[in-house]
Amino acid sequence: MKMRLRILILSAFALLVPLNSWAQQVYWTPSSGSLQQGKSNRLQLHFEGCEPDGDVALPSQTGADFTLVGRTSSMNMSGARVVQKMILEYQVSPNQQGTLTIPAFNVNTNRGVLPVAEVQFEVTEATVGNTGMKPEDIFKSELSVLEDSIYEGEIFTLRYVLGFRQDYQNRVSEFSPPQWSPVGVVTNGFEEYRTTTFSYRNHNYTALLFESPAMATRSGIVKLPKVNQSVSMVVGRRRGFIFDDPVVDSFNVPSETLELEIKPLPPGEPTSFTGAVGQFQFESTVVPEIVQVGEPVTWTLKLSGTGNWPQGFGINPRNVSSTFRSIQPDVNKEISEDSPFDGSLSEDIVLIPTQSGDFQFGPTEFSFFNPKSDRYETISIPAKTIVVNPLVTQDNPPSPTQPALTPASPAGTSDSSGLGFELDPVGVNLLSKPIELLSSPSESNQVATIPEGRVSFSYLALSFAAPALLWALIALVRSVIYDPNKRRRNAFRALKAASLSLDDSESGAKAAQLDWRVAAKEYWEIRSEEPSFEDVAHAVSKYSDNEQAARWKTLWQNSDRMLFGKKAPPFKEWQSELRDLLGQIRQPGISLRRFFSHKAWFAVIALTLCLIGVDTSVGDGLKSYNQGDFAAAQTAWESELEANPANWSARHNLGLASAQQENWGNAMAYWTSAFLLDTRAPELRWNLKVALSKSGGYYPTLGRLVKGDGMMAYVSLLTPAQWERVAYLSMLCAGVAFCAWVALLYLRGQKRPRFVLAVIGVLAVAAVFVADWARGEYGLLANPEAIVVTQDETLKSVPTDLEVEQIESPLPEGSVGIVVKRFLGWLKIELPNGEQGWARQESFAPLYGPIDRSL
Repeated sequence: MKMRLRILILSAFALLVPLNSWAQQVYWTPSSGSLQQGKSNRLQLHFEGCEPDGDVALPSQTGADFTLVGRTSSMNMSGARVVQKMILEYQVSPNQQGTLTIPAFNVNTNRGVLPVAEVQFEVTEATVGNTGMKPEDIFKSELSVLEDSIYEGEIFTLRYVLGFRQDYQNRVSEFSPPQWSPVGVVTNGFEEYRTTTFSYRNHNYTALLFESPAMATRSGIVKLPKVNQSVSMVVGRRRGFIFDDPVVDSFNVPSETLELEIKPLPPGEPTSFTGAVGQFQFESTVVPEIVQVGEPVTWTLKLSGTGNWPQGFGINPRNVSSTFRSIQPDVNKEISEDSPFDGSLSEDIVLIPTQSGDFQFGPTEFSFFNPKSDRYETISIPAKTIVVNPLVTQDNPPSPTQPALTPASPAGTSDSSGLGFELDPVGVNLLSKPIELLSSPSESNQVATIPEGRVSFSYLALSFAAPALLWALIALVRSVIYDPNKRRRNAFRALKAASLSLDDSESGAKAAQLDWRVAAKEYWEIRSEEPSFEDVAHAVSKYSDNEQAARWKTLWQNSDRMLFGKKAPPFKEWQSELRDLLGQIRQPGISLRRFFSHKAWFAVIALTLCLIGVDTSVGDGLKSYNQGDFAAAQTAWESELEANPANWSARHNLGLASAQQENWGNAMAYWTSAFLLDTRAPELRWNLKVALSKSGGYYPTLGRLVKGDGMMAYVSLLTPAQWERVAYLSMLCAGVAFCAWVALLYLRGQKRPRFVLAVIGVLAVAAVFVADWARGEYGLLANPEAIVVTQDETLKSVPTDLEVEQIESPLPEGSVGIVVKRFLGWLKIELPNGEQGWARQESFAPLYGPIDRSL
């Protein structure tokens, strides 16, 4: 009994061991045979009863390239057992003929490590059907780059071309996407292509051109692998029952490998360089620019452009005053779906001020290496001043104080030292000033010019076009006066007269002959005093053919006989021959060969001066003001301003009337507009300083203009309109100087005046740009559509006073903006920092133009 049990156990063990080993195995199919070099050979690696654990590492092969092209799985029934199977399909491209051996190796599976047996194949040369041609005789592929030199991190263009001969083009049925796995570069791969043609070895090819941006992640030698692509081609026909079936074969077309030499970035990088390579734009935005203590300020830095975004560079940290509380920055990085090299990075940081004052945000810098210019570049954004006002509540306003000093009359000075106080740099002053500090109203109406808001540089082109046109006119006149064809035209008319002469007497014919010979010499430009018929033939041959030269030679010989010899032909026959010859030539036109000559006598220079008239009429508002009726004075001066919006005296007087009625917001608005129309009037500067000290806030640029800080002392010498006029007058001066310079080119001995005129022209062009810069320093104050806030308001996101959910921000008195839209008594305005919102129109006044009652 025991013996039987042992035999049964041994028999079961003998049966289970081979079944278990058969159920879990990895092997190649086919395991032998032949492969063709140049064709898309397929080998399958079978996993039975198991699955690969991770990627399969094939043994390194120098004789073939393996590319995984597919993966399938299935379940098979074998008797009472269920066997799982997974197949990995590889495309095998042999590199050489002979024996290809895939050595045995071990592979990790979910059932442990299993062995794979060695297999061998014979590699033969592939041919295309029965043509006897190799695949490389029909197909051509190449991998290349467009750039000559490449830096680490630079975006360059990879180009892959697959071409096939045009005489086999109709046989190509389809082609697979390029198979490529590069190391050391980042790229989108070859996805889209366009069709082109090229010639190679005396054959025309149709080509598929793939291009893709790429970036090298390291410097040194980067070797890019081959690009493999399968092409299906009809190589023959198989006879069917009714129709012939095509025989399709697949060929693998590999490119050569590509070796790139990647240069490291040059030394000397700026301190703000964080590793960015490419072309970028850098912006800084601070919203809002005027706040109260405790109100948030959002500082946004935005970087965008094309570059090495995959390498992960960033924006340099920024420094902020310790008096600001900061909230964790919000970083938003966006990369384009189409390209990993196009993107943007923005950082928003919210800062809450805890103290009042003027604070500098910035300056900020971003440095990057630009491969196109082959140098490091830095984008610098200047510092921006943020005005933080003290927290002012309506329930507990600060108590007014009196000034320590009482200034003398401001009539003789415009310096701020005459005031007994200094303007707070924050832009807010709560000092209460007595009305006696104000100047007296202006007795005359003085008119200034309202700015256009910009300088049109198109007029500068006229400064160069005018001398060019003058030069062309001079050259044209000289071409007509000194035309070298004038003598030939006169000679042609003389020849015509000789052919039409009616006097055929001996003396008349002789006179006509002599005149004709002189005219013929002039027309054909014969230099001999008494030319022979050979000289005539040679001269005519320069302008006409040999037949004409022979006929003119005969005509000259007949003329010699008629004048000096015997047996002369009849005069009428000679004239008939002359008329026939003249019918085959034409009268010379005006020659423009002297059009670009440097000599001329004609030039015209004109200069027009524009004068500004002054209106000295006196209004009725002064009488009412002196009598203490400020409301009537305001009405009278408003009528004057309606009639003439450029009357800065009326605006100045309206500010006085508003100040006397304790309406300091309107007073500051009127004085601001008057100051912008005449920045050098001392009474305007004086009253505006008083208004700024009484007002709750003001536009920071206006404060710097009034105080004359730095360059603003020179900018405020002229109004925005006057700076515009300087720009246009400079354009006119440049045009006149260049015209005069052109005119003097045609006169000898004028080198010094020409040099002076050239210098004047260049300086005038420079003055155009200086004037435009100075006008631009006024900011929104130079915009003719600007408005000013006359009382503290709230900027709302929705134009309604109802209690709805919306965003609100304070709008201090003295703020300047532009009207974007109007709606039922509301104005949508845009502030200098780009912030937009709605507010009631009663709280605004125009800086320029008439008083708009609809505001």
